[in-house]
Amino acid sequence: MEKEEFKKIIDEKILKDREERDKRLRELWDKLPKFKDPSDVPAIPRVPAEEYKSYYVPKIIAAGGIPKKDLVDGKCYIGEHRNATVAKWNEGRNKFEYWRHKFNDVYTDVCNHFEDDDGYALFVPIRIATQEEFDETK
Repeated sequence: MEKEEFKKIIDEKILKDREERDKRLRELWDKLPKFKDPSDVPAIPRVPAEEYKSYYVPKIIAAGGIPKKDLVDGKCYIGEHRNATVAKWNEGRNKFEYWRHKFNDVYTDVCNHFEDDDGYALFVPIRIATQEEFDETK
């Protein structure tokens, strides 16, 4: 088998595997159950911006993600983020604030709401938390 022929077979296999993965991912998101716990929020895939806004954002909202328009400045929320499950909405900054623990330090860090994907970890709020729940994470 020649090198070009082998490369073509490998490329076709990669394409087929990617298409199958994308199909399984869509099936998962099409049947997304209501979020009861932050761990119920699936990993948000990296997809083109238009696809994310038109397909994934509505699916997150339908499953219980709180839309940005419904957030209240200064309120704390339970949700999913790679570094936190409780965060406070800061309308002035247009970001969530949370206590970040790193190298034995604790400091305030920020992240975007899931509707404002910037390529970094996003917070998906699913219900209101108390100030005490927020403070406990410090």
